[in-house]
Amino acid sequence: MTERDAKVRCIDSEREALLSFKKDIIDENEILLSWQSNECCEWHGVECSDTGHVIALRICNVAFGGKIGSSLLALQQLNTLSLGGNNFSGFPIPEFIGSMKQLQHLQLSSSNFGGIVPPQLGNLTNLRSLDLSFNSLSSISLFPNGSVWESIESLDLSYNNLTGSIPDLRAFPSLTELVLSKNNFTGSIPVSIGQLSQLRYLDLSSNSFEGLVSESHFSKLHKLESLDLSFNPLLILDIAPDWIPPFQLSAIKLVGCNVGPYFPNWIRTQINLSLIDLSGANITDEAPKWLWSVSPSSLKSYTIIPANVSEIRLSGNMFSGSISSICKIRHDEVKNIDLSNNQLVGEVPNCWEKMVDLLSLNLANNSFSGEIPQSLGVLYNLAALQMHGNNLSGELPYDLRHCQELKIIDVGENKLTGEIPAWIGQLDQMQILKLRGNKLHGSIPQEICDLTSIQILDLSINNLSWIIPDSFYSFCNIPDFKTLIFEP
Repeated sequence: MTERDAKVRCIDSEREALLSFKKDIIDENEILLSWQSNECCEWHGVECSDTGHVIALRICNVAFGGKIGSSLLALQQLNTLSLGGNNFSGFPIPEFIGSMKQLQHLQLSSSNFGGIVPPQLGNLTNLRSLDLSFNSLSSISLFPNGSVWESIESLDLSYNNLTGSIPDLRAFPSLTELVLSKNNFTGSIPVSIGQLSQLRYLDLSSNSFEGLVSESHFSKLHKLESLDLSFNPLLILDIAPDWIPPFQLSAIKLVGCNVGPYFPNWIRTQINLSLIDLSGANITDEAPKWLWSVSPSSLKSYTIIPANVSEIRLSGNMFSGSISSICKIRHDEVKNIDLSNNQLVGEVPNCWEKMVDLLSLNLANNSFSGEIPQSLGVLYNLAALQMHGNNLSGELPYDLRHCQELKIIDVGENKLTGEIPAWIGQLDQMQILKLRGNKLHGSIPQEICDLTSIQILDLSINNLSWIIPDSFYSFCNIPDFKTLIFEP
């Protein structure tokens, strides 16, 4: 606390209001033990203005119980009330908070509130941010009816049990962040959402929205940076193939929506992407060549996977074709690639030196053929390699021994040949090793017993000599060891 702050004297009536608030709180951890001196501006979680008025009360994640008492109404200049991360035992959010019209920030997340969101909160005409996420709230009617809530910029109601449809969103012209995920909202997404010209972050995922989403839903979203409509299985994206969005996104998540049957061409225009997740999006199209490579000159050499991309998740569709064009440019920032459960064919590209920071690669359950590429050996940070359920042949590449961070290798259900290499025992971080369902032969190398972190080891359904090394009994001393499968 600065010398200037120390000179601020607490307003007597506001000190009494805080002490009354304390009486209604169950404070088992004695967080409010400091609430004893006369100078309430020095108390834990209390912030005062230069005139001694309490302007902020921030007491989060301290396992409070009890109730929020109406004595807080006496704090007439309180602009921030943050009591998230406590446990108010399923009680409703107090209605009197709607009378604290000076509030600018209200944060009551993760506090086990139940019941309805009191409509009185709609009276907080100066409110800029409202966070009621991670509670057990069942319904909400605070949206202004025919009026405009000019001040609100951030609204987070995620992880509740809210039902019904969302209203005309033109009532919130200043919104920059709207998060309604993990609820039970139904009905269509109102076209008026496209009028929120200040919106940067939109998350409507994991609800039961239905109907069409068209270009009109995005007409004025020039500032939008993150879009998540995932896990709304009845939602259909009806976007014209020649549409050019008004925004440039850094993150697109459309998991489990009806995006297909064609790959959305508008994604080609997004040059700032760091994450794209279209898993289970009902796309049956051939994977477009521009998905991995430089786009035509008409798009000024934009790329769908620009230099700063970190995640590519396209699993669970019906993509077909090859991914060989991935080799045409570098993807230095890519950390995770998941193309599993599609119908991709051809050889796995041998150009992984262009993705040197890759942490996980999942190409499982496709129709890739040919050998596992040697260039995977340059991925020194690779932690997970999943290529099971393809038609891969040849031996495990010798250079893979350089990937000392590997925790998962799953290349089961392929046509791999040769012996289990002794060098695999050098991968001492290995937790899951699955080689089942191949054509491996020879004896099990003694060195495999050096995998002291192993939890699951599956060598079944091969042509191995089933002479088990005596040292395999040492696996029984590994605390997290779960499964050892040797069946022929």
